[in-house]
Amino acid sequence: MRTLPLLLTAALLAPFAAAQGQKINDVVQKKDGSRIRGVEITEFLLTGVRGKRGAEAFEVPAHQVVGIEWSNAPEQFVAGRAAMDRGDFKAAAQLFGDAQSDRALVKADAEFFKIKSAVAGIGVDKAAAETAAAHAKKWLADNQSHWRTPEALLLCGRAERLAGTGGAAATTLRELDDRATRDGFGAVWSARAKYELAMTLLADGKAGEARTTFQSASASADTALGTPSGDEAELKALKTLARVGEGESHLADKDFAKAESFFRGLINSNQPELVAAGHAGEGEAVFLTAVANNRAEDIRRAQMSFAKASVADALGGEASAKANYYLGRCLLALGAEKEGDAFKQRANAYFQIVIANYPTSRWAGPAKVEQSK
Repeated sequence: MRTLPLLLTAALLAPFAAAQGQKINDVVQKKDGSRIRGVEITEFLLTGVRGKRGAEAFEVPAHQVVGIEWSNAPEQFVAGRAAMDRGDFKAAAQLFGDAQSDRALVKADAEFFKIKSAVAGIGVDKAAAETAAAHAKKWLADNQSHWRTPEALLLCGRAERLAGTGGAAATTLRELDDRATRDGFGAVWSARAKYELAMTLLADGKAGEARTTFQSASASADTALGTPSGDEAELKALKTLARVGEGESHLADKDFAKAESFFRGLINSNQPELVAAGHAGEGEAVFLTAVANNRAEDIRRAQMSFAKASVADALGGEASAKANYYLGRCLLALGAEKEGDAFKQRANAYFQIVIANYPTSRWAGPAKVEQSK
């Protein structure tokens, strides 16, 4: 008759035994493509990631780390990463917010990705931007020594810019730029901070100051490219964006002729990404001039420039997003008289391309606005 008590005892002890035998197998992903497997991450610092690999301690410098794969990550965390990858940022933010873990580092990472998803999904929603900025500030206060601090500062500054609080954004981004040197974040973070600051100044109507800051961002990217970092592709893309920003500062000044000339100069570059950006920028300048002067024939010329941008942008980047957005705007500007009764449907198809294929682009938000009209 002792069988039942023995079975009950075994059933009660099973969860405890399983928990005791469960081994943590975190993975550190490095920028060079390698992975450090079978570790237990125990600490995040500004300087990097620390933990144990068996009985031995290890540390990976922050500038070498690209990401963490958590052992037994919460289902919501895994689903959140998948939602981010497919551009469903609203769902991702919700999933990361629901993620629960008894490991404090995993919880902090979930909170970070909730903020990153929220910022990516802001579009033109200023209320969402204000909320994301507030969450970013709280995360920074709660995680003052963390290898993700530089990115959290950048996200906070971007959210503040999109919320329309340019002064706060500029303060945050200048702090990031300063700490890039003072705290050793690296030259890449100085370049990122300067570019985001230039975007903030441009949004605040300070075109001349923005132009200078775009040029400074490009110079910082050159400095960063002087040292192997694993960020080379991003830095080259940032240099292109900074050149585009420089041209767009002329658009902000309503100097469309100078903007068109600037972008036409990029078309003569031997770098394909600048050629694509040049065609897209030239098209934008021509389109804005045409709309301002009610010249339909120039809208046709802008359409040609945008088509060339899409062809030249082999990587399908920001130039393609801008081109498709403005191709939709061109159809709306020409209207039914010149484009037929289906002009709005065709325009919305272009906007949908931007929304679906370039969800992280700054043109996705305006495309949603146009599509909802």
